[in-house]
Amino acid sequence: MNHSKYSSAQIALHWLSAFIILWSLIAGSCVALFNVSEGARLTFTALNISLTTLFIPFFVVRVCLRVNHLCKYKFGAGEWLPTFVHNLIYLVTAIVLVTGVLMMNRPIVVFGWSATHQLITNPHLLRGFHAAHQQSTAMLGFLVVLHVLAVVKHEMGGNRILKRMSF
Repeated sequence: MNHSKYSSAQIALHWLSAFIILWSLIAGSCVALFNVSEGARLTFTALNISLTTLFIPFFVVRVCLRVNHLCKYKFGAGEWLPTFVHNLIYLVTAIVLVTGVLMMNRPIVVFGWSATHQLITNPHLLRGFHAAHQQSTAMLGFLVVLHVLAVVKHEMGGNRILKRMSF
């Protein structure tokens, strides 16, 4: 697959996704793994909910651009693994976003504005979606680390991936 030319929209959505996903993974992990004050926990949680809720429509556009990109370019030898991993990142991100919405045990509030009512009230289902969200978030964290390490490997080998993903 020839990835030499990404559109400005693809590049912008890539970096928006990178920022929101990295922020959410880091902030969410800090809240989950460390003893933070209740105020900090509430602030980080509210910010993550707001950012990721607003991110959902951008992610849908990004998925559409990805599908178009995959249809437009032909696969080259040895490109099935990176294509598979990138598609897996998209799939796991979608699972994280969907389970994040479905696990909410209260209305989703975006920067002080109520965006939607609680979708599920059954405590058993809420626990299931919360567990699925935790597992998919851990998987996404692993895939992001793998992605960054692959970029570093390729950059060190002279394959200028970051140059192709800049404006």
